[in-house]
Amino acid sequence: MKVSFLKQGFLLIVLATGAIACRKNDDNSNPAGKGGNATVITTLAHHQITKNIINGKVYIKYNTQDAPGNGIYDDSAICNIVNTVPTASFDSLKAGNYYLYGTGYDTSIARAVNGGISYSIPDNSTTTYTIQVPVTEGD
Repeated sequence: MKVSFLKQGFLLIVLATGAIACRKNDDNSNPAGKGGNATVITTLAHHQITKNIINGKVYIKYNTQDAPGNGIYDDSAICNIVNTVPTASFDSLKAGNYYLYGTGYDTSIARAVNGGISYSIPDNSTTTYTIQVPVTEGD
């Protein structure tokens, strides 16, 4: 009888440990992405100069501060020229980490430019953030 009780206790401990160990790690209970109150307005800037860039496009990746290794982003927006500045916006975003990647063509050097930056939205308040995405001609 005592051996059976020990076996049952041991089995209970193993099952409980297994249930805890197999549980999904949910450190981010409110992940970044659509469904929030924030708006991010992006501008493309080559050496901090925001004019002269045409055919711009900005891509966004949710829940990361790094460019995706597979090159797949969650959303994108074409830049509109607003007061000579290439501008794209993403609305209804939640608090969290994002990676922004921009592409375009700088008419002042007649070359394609691209680059990215990470950004964190600190809370779920209704706020508009303006972020300058640095781009360069690269190699």
